[in-house]
Amino acid sequence: MHHHHNRRHLNVCVSVILVNYGQWELTKKCIESLDRSRFVDIRITLIDNCSPGPVPSWVTRRSDIRFRRMEENTGFAGGNNAGFRISLDDEAEYTFFLNNDAEVLPETVGNLAGYLKGNARTGITAPAIYWKSDPEKLWGAGGEFVKWKMRYEQVDIPVRNYSHDDGIEVDFVSGCALMVRTDLFSRIGGFREDFFMYYEDADLCRKVVEKGYSIEVIPSETVLHSVASGSGGELSKLAIYFSERNRIVLSRDMLSPLKRVAFMIYKSAVLLILSVKFLLRHNLGLIKCIWRGYFDGLFGRTGYSDVIDKLI
Repeated sequence: MHHHHNRRHLNVCVSVILVNYGQWELTKKCIESLDRSRFVDIRITLIDNCSPGPVPSWVTRRSDIRFRRMEENTGFAGGNNAGFRISLDDEAEYTFFLNNDAEVLPETVGNLAGYLKGNARTGITAPAIYWKSDPEKLWGAGGEFVKWKMRYEQVDIPVRNYSHDDGIEVDFVSGCALMVRTDLFSRIGGFREDFFMYYEDADLCRKVVEKGYSIEVIPSETVLHSVASGSGGELSKLAIYFSERNRIVLSRDMLSPLKRVAFMIYKSAVLLILSVKFLLRHNLGLIKCIWRGYFDGLFGRTGYSDVIDKLI
């Protein structure tokens, strides 16, 4: 493992982008975990997506963190893109997008960057993500694309000892923790802001692959994730609306006309079943959300501010 020893001394600079919405304590833990990183020069940019309440004093005390508070909540995509634009001053070769409810291990950031440095055709690297509440339990390690469902089937990691030089090629990794070549992210134009939340990571991964790069999960590297704190639980109205709508919008870019017809038939059947379920549970508000997402997606209507006012 001689070259592995050399990598230890590569002084790679990585920009880390964090977006916070109201979860200052989790964000603090996330930053503390980044502070423990080894063999890598980390520059942190923190965006607050217009959280209610004051900014805690520890944020402004950290002169080494670039901090900006947004005037309005611009969602996952808008917050990360704003952070990315600010972080360009770091002139870092790689940018690491990390959920503020995740924590890294000391080797994680350096080894992901090392992999990109050693593999010129890899555009994105990502760690395996485990549940913070149960660190043995895999939350996600990327996915393989199933076209007619417009869904990513989880990739299972076989249990074995992986080295930092082993990658598993996937179609998709979650925006929860992904490292991308800075110039590639710029060329793609960042995350799609009109998605607000959900599937903007899928859209990014598709564009990276279209540019001829691979996406690789590095199973030896792990991140711990406190799950689903961001969108108000799995079944909130916004979560349902945006995931339905954006998936249908994205299907235009990702599927042939025939496959898209198959997907829309599948989607319609699934939503009818869901509607009956919500009806029996007297969740009429959710029925409105899924069908609104369905038709907005069908007609390619995106954006978020007007939608949020009507849904909440």
